[in-house]
Amino acid sequence: MNKPLNIHQQNLIIRLFDDSYRQSLAEKAIMGMLTSDEIEELCGLIFNEFMLNGITENFEPNDYGKKLEDLLDAVNKSRVQ
Repeated sequence: MNKPLNIHQQNLIIRLFDDSYRQSLAEKAIMGMLTSDEIEELCGLIFNEFMLNGITENFEPNDYGKKLEDLLDAVNKSRVQ
């Protein structure tokens, strides 16, 4: 994985995860050193956060959800190249 995360995405991913294992995934994402399995896991965690806190009652992304979508795209980018 290349370094696809901009500074805003780096800050968001660090704030998302508070336990040490998920923090290490976030740090590896920032450094561009995730394995395929780790990318899959991290995408799942970001997606779960999106579903819990990133959408409105009408199932449209709120501002936070749009940031999570961008983060998800950036993390997932190396899988689709």
